[in-house]
Amino acid sequence: MTKRGARLSAWLTAIALIVLPLVSCSGAGESDEPVQLVFWTTTDQAQTTFFRNRIEAFMEDHPGIQVRVEQHEFPFATNEFKTAVLGDQTVDVFRADNSWVPEYADLDILYPLDELAPASRWGGFSASAIDPLLYEGRLYGLPSVMEVPALLYNKRLLSEAGFTSPPATMDELLVMAKKLTGGGRYGLFVSEDSYYALPYLWAFGGGMLTEEGEIEIASDNSRRALAFMVRLRQEGVTQPYADFTDWYSRMIGDFTSGKSAMIMNGPWAIGDILSTGGQFRSNDYLGIAPMPKGPGGQGSPIGGHSLVINKYSQHPKESMELIAYLTDSETQVRQSLAFKTLPTQTAAYADTRLAKDRIVQGFMKQLATAKAVPSIPEAAKLFMDFTHQLNAMLLGKETVDTGVREIEKAWEELMN
Repeated sequence: MTKRGARLSAWLTAIALIVLPLVSCSGAGESDEPVQLVFWTTTDQAQTTFFRNRIEAFMEDHPGIQVRVEQHEFPFATNEFKTAVLGDQTVDVFRADNSWVPEYADLDILYPLDELAPASRWGGFSASAIDPLLYEGRLYGLPSVMEVPALLYNKRLLSEAGFTSPPATMDELLVMAKKLTGGGRYGLFVSEDSYYALPYLWAFGGGMLTEEGEIEIASDNSRRALAFMVRLRQEGVTQPYADFTDWYSRMIGDFTSGKSAMIMNGPWAIGDILSTGGQFRSNDYLGIAPMPKGPGGQGSPIGGHSLVINKYSQHPKESMELIAYLTDSETQVRQSLAFKTLPTQTAAYADTRLAKDRIVQGFMKQLATAKAVPSIPEAAKLFMDFTHQLNAMLLGKETVDTGVREIEKAWEELMN
């Protein structure tokens, strides 16, 4: 059995799915009836409405194509998509997290776009947006938005504490967090989610995997990074909670109420921060800065969402037209203005409408030091194991040395 076949068999066993015969995309006949496409999106209600409006415009320009939009809840959508494809349910286009694409390509359930259009069709996308969608030399999606966390800070609180700029280094982060802690406030929210640990790993010269795919989570540099995160907790400059229950809501709530001075988060959080009011009714107090440097460098994980085509879609060419429209420069500029997302088209950044947007420009600065997360089929599972052990380390349930050894052991078993 091939590697791909083994993965597919294991996944089918896990969900106990009886696969129905797959429909060949070559069997569609000619018809005067419009082509019917089904588009699954994982966006919230506001962004889903945005997509519906853009699709209405698309259908006006393409009267021979009709599109039905279905909204799916993000955490569960990946398994729903795999079940739909392998179970012969109708879905043509899917909005996927970039980290899901390598697994889909490995399962051979995505349509390779180089079979539908020449490479010049996606020449306007930035390389950092396209790279996560390449698997074994083939392109499996068009990038819709890029995401990169940055250091968000309360300008007023930093100014009152005597700071004229945000921390540029990890040492400065600790010093400033100490001074900003007290009187019912604390300096920095630290998350148990391993995705948010990557800026610390890279600052100290560590990481998850090397470029050659070797595990480096237990390296000396990675240990120093995680020990620094534990130190922040031990110094009492982070959130004063006994655990990480409902941590994301707490992080946003504490930041918008002025209880915390700094958080690490991405463009996806801006809507919640500004709409909540509190400290940021006017976004003048909201500061955005690159992640602090460390002795080993600087970086923040670049992610995003892309539009992919079901390999067994009966209408791949029409699906290609749809995803090209929904990722063109005009759509991305409008999307960025509405939701502070980062475009994947280079032309969008030259648009005068975005040049004046302080929040978008702030996150753009972080892109200069952004780094890719592991682009392998097992990536999601790597983060699950990492997060479980990071929680234990931050809460003092196990030492950093024990935690990284447990992560390393789990990853070795997974990747072998």
